Amino acid sequence: MAREGRGACLSKQRHVPPDATELAEVLRRDYERFSPAQQALARYLVDHLAELPLVSAHEVAQAAHCSPATVVRFAQALGYAGYPELQRTVREAHRPGLGVRAVGAPGQPGRARVLDTDRFALEDLAARLGTEGVQPLVVPLADVAPIVVAGDAAARPVLALLEDRLARGGREVLVVDSGEPRIRMRLGALARGGGLIAVSVGKETRVAEYAVAAARSAGAPAVALVDSSLSAAAGAPVVRVVSAEERGGEPSITAFVAVAQALAHGIAAHQLPRRTLTAIPA
Repeated sequence: MAREGRGACLSKQRHVPPDATELAEVLRRDYERFSPAQQALARYLVDHLAELPLVSAHEVAQAAHCSPATVVRFAQALGYAGYPELQRTVREAHRPGLGVRAVGAPGQPGRARVLDTDRFALEDLAARLGTEGVQPLVVPLADVAPIVVAGDAAARPVLALLEDRLARGGREVLVVDSGEPRIRMRLGALARGGGLIAVSVGKETRVAEYAVAAARSAGAPAVALVDSSLSAAAGAPVVRVVSAEERGGEPSITAFVAVAQALAHGIAAHQLPRRTLTAIPA
């Protein structure tokens, strides 16, 4: 609770609230000074900033696992009059032509809201990948074998997709989806020329985190797909943040599936050099 008070003190010192660009910088800079609830909220805001014009304070609270009152107080601690002013500041910077609650409105049918969420996740993914697409993710893993895919809980469907697509492309794949010793031993392949794709999404991310640590220790190439740039798994050499809005208490992995498919296709398109036996003189 002391941290909450300190945040309130900071808000009194800040006369001008940060603009949309400065906001992310402020949240990263002051992250360690926030309370646990504020840290969860800061992680959400940093990685979903452009989405704020589309969501209410209640929806932000639900996604960040805090109360709507915490969202309002946190906005005030940052120097805004409340969440609506924070939302308006972001909307003017990122979506100037968008009216308040243009999509995802409370009265909208459930299916329409789901489609809006998925559409935004894919648009956000395209913006994050830029014109180069997944190529920066493909390059470190193009010529390595085997490829270890690691993650747990909500990441498992993405791992299954990666395993299937890479195997179809003729790549050897090892799956690490739990902390069981016999499964975890597969990370040893990273020290024998292997590479890593870590998937960190949702609350349970321990497997992805220790897989990234193992790759770093082995000096192996590693790519991480994370739902927050503040995730411990974001310490991989190559990282891409992928939007994962909560739906029914679980993160939506629509955008994760899209980038995983493209990544697997890109890696499989690179044929590993064939190993040939040296001819033995007669």
